Amino acid sequence: MSTPNRPTWLNQLPDHSIFELDEQEYLEWTRTNHPSTTTAATTRTPHASSLAKYQFNSGHKESFGLEELKEEYQRASQGLSCMVIYGQDMYVAVGRQVRHTSLADLKKGVENHGRAAATEYIDKKHHKVLKIQDIDFDIRRLVINQDGKLLAIVGDEKIVIAALPKALRQDPKAVNCKAFPLGEYYHINKGPSKIVKVLWHPLSKGFTHVLVMTHDNLLRMYDVATDFEEPEQVFNFAPEGHTANSYGLDVDYAASFCFGSKHSEWGQLTVYNLSQSGDVFMMCPVMPGNCILDIPHLEAIRADLDQQTKQAGGSQRLQQVKREWLESVLESAQPHPFSDEVVMVENPLLKHVKVARQGPFLFQPAPIELEDDDNRAYDILSLETEAAEVLAMAYSSGRVDVCIAVERPSARWTVQQVRKKDSGSYGFDDTVEDEDEDDDYFPTISVYESIDLGLLRVFGTTNSTQGGGYGMAEQRLGIPNHPVLAADAMYGDTFYVYHEAGAHCISIVPWLEELTKIYDAASRGVVAGLDARVATFYNSKVKSSVSCIVNTRPTKASMAAPIVGCSVVTDTYLEYSLLLLTSSLQLIGQELTTRPRKMTVEDSTLTSQQSPTVVKKEDAHYQNSLPLPLFGSQDGLAALSRAPIQPKIVLPPGVGSAKIIVTEDNLRFLGEMVQGIRESLREVYIACDIAQQRLVAQEQEYKRQQQKVADAHERNKTVVAKKMQEQADRVDAQAVRQKKLMSRVDELMRKLMESKEPELSPAEKAWVVDVVKSEKRVKGYNERRHKVNTQYNILHRRLQELQGLTLSSSSSGASKRPGQSSAGNSEEGTSLSSSPGWQSVVQYQQQRHAARRYGTAQIATVESALGVEAQLLDTTMKMVAELASRLDVLDISSNATE
Repeated sequence: MSTPNRPTWLNQLPDHSIFELDEQEYLEWTRTNHPSTTTAATTRTPHASSLAKYQFNSGHKESFGLEELKEEYQRASQGLSCMVIYGQDMYVAVGRQVRHTSLADLKKGVENHGRAAATEYIDKKHHKVLKIQDIDFDIRRLVINQDGKLLAIVGDEKIVIAALPKALRQDPKAVNCKAFPLGEYYHINKGPSKIVKVLWHPLSKGFTHVLVMTHDNLLRMYDVATDFEEPEQVFNFAPEGHTANSYGLDVDYAASFCFGSKHSEWGQLTVYNLSQSGDVFMMCPVMPGNCILDIPHLEAIRADLDQQTKQAGGSQRLQQVKREWLESVLESAQPHPFSDEVVMVENPLLKHVKVARQGPFLFQPAPIELEDDDNRAYDILSLETEAAEVLAMAYSSGRVDVCIAVERPSARWTVQQVRKKDSGSYGFDDTVEDEDEDDDYFPTISVYESIDLGLLRVFGTTNSTQGGGYGMAEQRLGIPNHPVLAADAMYGDTFYVYHEAGAHCISIVPWLEELTKIYDAASRGVVAGLDARVATFYNSKVKSSVSCIVNTRPTKASMAAPIVGCSVVTDTYLEYSLLLLTSSLQLIGQELTTRPRKMTVEDSTLTSQQSPTVVKKEDAHYQNSLPLPLFGSQDGLAALSRAPIQPKIVLPPGVGSAKIIVTEDNLRFLGEMVQGIRESLREVYIACDIAQQRLVAQEQEYKRQQQKVADAHERNKTVVAKKMQEQADRVDAQAVRQKKLMSRVDELMRKLMESKEPELSPAEKAWVVDVVKSEKRVKGYNERRHKVNTQYNILHRRLQELQGLTLSSSSSGASKRPGQSSAGNSEEGTSLSSSPGWQSVVQYQQQRHAARRYGTAQIATVESALGVEAQLLDTTMKMVAELASRLDVLDISSNATE
């Protein structure tokens, strides 16, 4: 609850200028709608001007033309939806004008600054008008697409698609929007082909496919991204062979249509059609040319079609059509650029094949008929529930049927076989349809509940006639009623129905839980006892929760103020709220409560199963005295928490200040209001008694738990603490004993090593001596090896020098002088060989400029001697290396040697 000093955006929104009609706008509106009344409007009397002023919530505002605007709304043949909210943006249609405002800016401006600041902000804040061409009609519906970029503005016989600019909030008061009329040839001034309902296809690739249902049961699909004039596809829901005066009606017009649930594989590709007589038809697949499918749904569709083709029955041509359709869809599948969970597919174009119309549905059991001789269906809605396909249908008599589809929707086609009849030289085509199923196949729908909103009891009129001794009473609704169904954007099991006398909230939560359990059991393959559970579910007849939210016409004599718009706000910043708009531009806002997570008995059982040991110990020592199930929201309080105790009474401007006249209807209304308050108070009293009893039980249980805790604490102090101290002492004693044992083990190991190996044996000592000697010998061999290496290097170098001198002497011998004797050479060689060193010999040879010539035999002898010496050196070096490697392994200490 908001305090008076801190207003909220919800209670300040009715004062916004978007819900006002000033004098200039009124004159323009009357000029375009009623030219004859323009003069009368400009020459209003002071009394009429004073009546135009009315009390609107907490502020006084002046409005013009509300009565005329209300009459325009009442002349509509279908329910109105003149308000739409996308995110934080609100769009309202007033006559032939579309207005916009930002709810986020409103909340930021009015909250946290006091009531005076909020009132000042509201007075200065103005709405923005969307300047859209081709709007020369009274707006009946506003339908925005999924991404909030396209707005369908719907009249009785004309549709305009407007492209909303991106920077809408930064534009001035008047915002220019590009707009184009949709299907002018098919919808403008077509008489019986009036527009019934317009919806955007939820699986369109760019959210650009819009579907238009007209009174002649034709559903046209347009792709506004490619063509505004011609429809991409046309689906015919008209019954074949339908003639006039069928079923007591001249023409069985279409009343409404809706898409299936998104939780079914074929759901959003299915369209349910409702006729005014109450017949329900279905078509599947209603698929855009460029479509987006979830990967799990595509797999489920493939499995469903595979199963259909494997089953016996049906013509071979139809089986081939199913295979071709599935193969074409799978071949055209492409990954989405922004998501891995969806794929983009194309609608297959198959020749001589069309989507079959399934129905009419068989109602088993039949719905309850109210005593109304002019009961017509007006709207249909598919609820977003996972357990089953739940459909809701609203009728003019105030009846709402909640039905459960026995089977999930599935695809079905009709093959057109063309035959030619001979007629002279010309042939005439005769089309014969080959359907997917037998001709006597009709889908079945189960009417779970028929809800009476009570409009017939308040506004019903009875005509009695006497004739032939028999009496016949005919009862009909004394007011025009065009109910509209609106789904709750947050919870799929809740929907709203608004009509000429107010709005109701209907929730199927009381019986949906049991249906969900049955569905889960069937999906797991648990067949045993399933039929009995289904029979018990239907026989229990658990009612839906129905509550009246707003009452705009409390008595039969009250002035009409129908609801013309309903929107549910689910934005995180704006919170969960419900907005309703009347034909007098009065906004009713109500804060809704989100549902907390319920703690059920199954959850407690699951928790206990997760820790069975702890639960067994607790059960063995302590038992909880509180009964199951767990205490939560009671049925009566749960119903009261979702809706006010009494519906909010909203009267047209000026009516609330009028003097109350005591009439039978007024007294009856006051009595019903008092009775409703008493019943609500009785529910509160009963809930208080139950809560008080539960509180007493919880107090006793709390005292028991406190006593148990105190006993446990005392036991810990006396018994458990003493035992714990004894255990700690024992642990300390064991630790000391363990330390002593470790020291004893160390001492024992030392003594054992000393007793087993006190000193080396004689053999070991002798072996050590031998090793030392071998080491010395190896060291001697190392010294000798170095000497031999040095000698070897010297001899090798001398051998190379001798070889070089031999070559030089052989070359110089050829040029020796004649007469030189060999004896002289011999003497010189002897003297040179006896020289002190090789260097001196070379120097002496260079000085004498003479060369000595050695023989081949001498050189060969020297080379053989050097080779033998090299082999001996290699052998010795190998032996020394091997001995060194062995000595490296041994570790001989000086102590052992001693």
